[in-house]
Amino acid sequence: MANSLIRWRTGLIQVNWFVFVILIAVVAFAYYPGRIGAFVGDDFPNIIDNNGVLLGNLSKQELAAAWSANTSGPFKRPLASLSFALNYFYADQQFDPVPFKLTNIGIHIINSFLVFLLSCQLFRTAAPDTPVRKLAFLSALIWALHPLQLTSVLYVVQRMNSMACMFMLGGFLVFLNGRLQLEKPAGVLYMVLGCVLGTGFGVLSKENALLLPLLIFVSEVTLFSPIPIASRFKLYSYYLVTVILPVLFGVAYLLAHPEYVLGGYLAREFTLVERLMSEARILFYYLGLLFYPDNTQLSLAHDDFVLSKGLFQPIETVLSLAGVTLLIVLAIYNTCQKKARFLNFAILWFFVGHAMESTIFPLELIYEHRNYLPSIGVALALVALLHEVLTKHVSNGLLNVLFACIIGSLAFATHTRAAIWSNLDSFSYFEVRNHPGSVRANSAYANTLELKHGPNAETYQHYLTASKLNAFEVSTLIEMFMELNRLIGFQGVAKDQNYSELPVRYDEPLVLNVTYMEALRDLVHREILRRISDKSHPLRTMDSIRTAATCLINGDYECKTIAANVLEWSDAALRQPNFTDKPMMHLIKAKVYFTQGQTENTFVEMDKAIALDPNRMYFRAEKAYLFIELNEYIKAEDVIRQAELLGVANGFDAKEFQKLRDAIVYKRSIAHTQKP
Repeated sequence: MANSLIRWRTGLIQVNWFVFVILIAVVAFAYYPGRIGAFVGDDFPNIIDNNGVLLGNLSKQELAAAWSANTSGPFKRPLASLSFALNYFYADQQFDPVPFKLTNIGIHIINSFLVFLLSCQLFRTAAPDTPVRKLAFLSALIWALHPLQLTSVLYVVQRMNSMACMFMLGGFLVFLNGRLQLEKPAGVLYMVLGCVLGTGFGVLSKENALLLPLLIFVSEVTLFSPIPIASRFKLYSYYLVTVILPVLFGVAYLLAHPEYVLGGYLAREFTLVERLMSEARILFYYLGLLFYPDNTQLSLAHDDFVLSKGLFQPIETVLSLAGVTLLIVLAIYNTCQKKARFLNFAILWFFVGHAMESTIFPLELIYEHRNYLPSIGVALALVALLHEVLTKHVSNGLLNVLFACIIGSLAFATHTRAAIWSNLDSFSYFEVRNHPGSVRANSAYANTLELKHGPNAETYQHYLTASKLNAFEVSTLIEMFMELNRLIGFQGVAKDQNYSELPVRYDEPLVLNVTYMEALRDLVHREILRRISDKSHPLRTMDSIRTAATCLINGDYECKTIAANVLEWSDAALRQPNFTDKPMMHLIKAKVYFTQGQTENTFVEMDKAIALDPNRMYFRAEKAYLFIELNEYIKAEDVIRQAELLGVANGFDAKEFQKLRDAIVYKRSIAHTQKP
């Protein structure tokens, strides 16, 4: 008997290793072309332009700085931030995209194997008479190779998403180890450890890991059989502590502090009601992409999705709301009736998986990576339902051929899409070709053209197109303004001072004449002010103004004369009641004044920034830096010391303060050696 058990366990390990090797091979095939793709979008603020990622060594101070380098979300996502820093360190301290993307691919492979192990357990529990390992393997392959997962893999910053998923799946497996032996003393311990550790480590990568207890509960009510009376108290107590009480606390908190949600809508172009109506349509859009992943529809940017303005604007809104309600009611009803278990599981897992990013919180409307976790339930249920239905009508061989075709087509689609992502030119071209109504796609394509050809009319035209697509957007107008500056200084542009037909609107066609373009630039500037004063996306507006200020500070030719413009844009943002980061705008003004030699105004603005956000160490570090630039080392040291006395500096702040002190020592030593 013992020998038989040993042989069974050995065979099990060998099967699992075989599955793991196959997953490595097929996922590597699908994603390998994309390993050489460029950094894009939010990779820049979170990784490339984030000083905390610049890990110099593996000392405690450096690792602490990397741990606290990110500011996204309430938990700051330190594990993801640390992983980016380690990538940088082990890539010879360079921002080479290949190691970053290979790491993401590796995490996706691990997640695929975890999906296989999880599917094995769930199939063994809910459908023990089926070929469990075969169905689990098919589920993992379909999920891993689906092209909808690509942005969670090749978009480097979305490692936050895939890492959170990895910890959630790992925690779920630990939970299952206890749940399936609930009668044993260690059963509940494993359940609690799996839930707590999976959620705890997950939220250190991204906040949606908080959904793990709810996803565990979905599996419990849909797939697990009733338990003996003797174990019910333990099970009910577990769910009371991990699901019911946290949900009640969360709901109570939001009801008592509605500003936590509603405050974010002050800076959005949609209301809470409009978002909820739109998300109903978006959820069905996601389902459509899951069941028919058309590469011409898939994109990094989906900001061309039409907002729902009412129940019948567009008509799909009311139909989608009814559809979501019907599916959830159907799943709950079937669960109570103990039928259609895998269908119920897929529906509830999908909607619960979207509960954080596709409901009330004022996030942007739509992103493909939000399906990374929710699509697991859909893949598992699809395999289960196809097997259940088709085994009654077709041979096992024909069924295998069907699954092979599905998996092969998904792998080919992902491989093709990864090849597109392997090159910035092809990436930006297909983004704008497939989504010509996208602000971001047009802007990204314009940036690519600018990098490739220098100042040109086509680049300007795409910025203009983007600016007209969304009257809420300021960043594209600032790009237009900067491109006009480049064109004005570009050789070969006509300089006829008597050009008579001057533009009267910012969006009139471009004419390559200096006089005309100067007039057009003034109109663009006025439109920027109008939009900022009216209402604009605060984060992108601030980033664009900050980029323009950095261009000015660096002395780039197209920015040498824009100081007055940047100050006007900043003032317009400061006058906007709902602008969310006014301290940063004061800092931008301070840096601009500093470049103009207006020292008094510089420190007036710096002090305003600090007064509005006294615990934000970045502002105090910038003030100390400006004093160092003025060779006022005692004042710089006083600023640093006062900041440290507040007791709120994290590891990243401590590293920045040390760099400032090192700069003081260095500049003093240089000054000392230069004395006669």
